[in-house]
Amino acid sequence: MLPQRLNDRYSTYVLQPDREISDAELVALMSEHGVRGVVFQILRHIPEQGEDLYTVLVDDSLVVEFEVPRTTRMTAVSEFSIFSLAMYRHELGQGKSRIRLDQATANARKLLSA
Repeated sequence: MLPQRLNDRYSTYVLQPDREISDAELVALMSEHGVRGVVFQILRHIPEQGEDLYTVLVDDSLVVEFEVPRTTRMTAVSEFSIFSLAMYRHELGQGKSRIRLDQATANARKLLSA
């Protein structure tokens, strides 16, 4: 029997706002900008020196990108962009990021139908 991989390099993190305070703060930030949903998955999180960069899949229809300055502690964003899933997917082209997006979309559809 072959050993299973210890981790999946294409996996995403599903936000759990009812369990984690930091997840609830992220969902609240998106909500302040008019983004509503049920399933939120972090596609990319890049911590930088002055801010954290996030790319989040909302349900199976929107992708949101924003920066959270470290000085505001999840109370404000400096840049906020909303893309349709189709447009964001097209802009990604091929590769690991697109595979991650496709798997996250399939996961969101499973969670939404449950």
